[in-house]
Amino acid sequence: MDLATRKYNLIRELTTIDESLLEKLEQFLKANRKDWFTDLSEEEQHEIEVGLNQAKNNELVNHDKVMNKFSKWH
Repeated sequence: MDLATRKYNLIRELTTIDESLLEKLEQFLKANRKDWFTDLSEEEQHEIEVGLNQAKNNELVNHDKVMNKFSKWH
């Protein structure tokens, strides 16, 4: 059975499950959801957080300005 058929069959099954089973399935899916951020090193996570804070504080550099600065290496 191919993947598309298996997914279709699972969707059909989901339409017939009761509330308690649905809650268990939702908990299972949440618990097993992979978060790419947690796979990063602490240093990488910190750098991303710094960048997000800079963006939130409007501490941004225009793309054209950055490209002009580094154009000598292109």
